[in-house]
Amino acid sequence: MKVGEALLRIFPEVPELENVDFSKYASQYVPLILAFADSGKTGLREFEGFVEAQTGSKDVVGNVLISVFQYIIIAYRRYGSYEVVVPALKLFMNLKGWLNKNGHEKEWQLLLHNFLGYLVTMMPPIAENEECGMANAYLTFIHALTLEARESFAEAYFEKLEASASTQLMALRERCGIEEKVPKEKRKGC
Repeated sequence: MKVGEALLRIFPEVPELENVDFSKYASQYVPLILAFADSGKTGLREFEGFVEAQTGSKDVVGNVLISVFQYIIIAYRRYGSYEVVVPALKLFMNLKGWLNKNGHEKEWQLLLHNFLGYLVTMMPPIAENEECGMANAYLTFIHALTLEARESFAEAYFEKLEASASTQLMALRERCGIEEKVPKEKRKGC
């Protein structure tokens, strides 16, 4: 079984992974990913249990998720292919939830700090390639991340990212006839 097929067993909700070329994915986690796929189990929760049984630590799951996300971001940087945009975004959503739920807030902050700029650069191709409803959902998520980053980090760079994301989200909503306002602050509890 190929790595891409095996990753679909972990993330059945990200069928777009099928379009990502994982032939150059060389990670220490490949045997673990393939062994999980061979187990016949499916889903991130099942993967957590499998990893914990194999390694004695659920924390390895976060490392696997980060490794796969970084590979996809490298592919995006190198080739600019739209095929990796939606999987990257969906994996980032999974990472946000998994890391924060499992007490890895510092790792989440580091990922947000280091990779948010890439997600903002993905906004124009998302707006161009997705139908209005999905584009609005994805761009709204990215914009919410820029609000979180602007509150979390002092660098002016994050203010610029938020301004760019806000402008792009407003343009999409205007083009699509969506009358929802673009928030200026992060919602409490998000």
